[in-house]
Amino acid sequence: MTKRLTALLLTLTLLLGMTAAVGAVALDDCNHNHFSPSSTAYIGASTTGKFHYTDCNRAQRIQDDHRIYFSSRDEAVNAGYMPCKVCKP
Repeated sequence: MTKRLTALLLTLTLLLGMTAAVGAVALDDCNHNHFSPSSTAYIGASTTGKFHYTDCNRAQRIQDDHRIYFSSRDEAVNAGYMPCKVCKP
């Protein structure tokens, strides 16, 4: 399994778990492409395999359907993402 696919599966699992735990949003009504958990500290790009601080200039350029949200640096690194060389998270 590729790193990107593994990261995507991990992210989907986390998103589904958060949605189920909160219970505020039904899965049918949720647009996961725009779902941004309040605990998000980092944004990854599924196309580049890099992660950024949320306020990084490069993070703002990531298309919604390529965004992956991480709550910690360790989570991003364990998912196979590399830190941005600009914001250096």
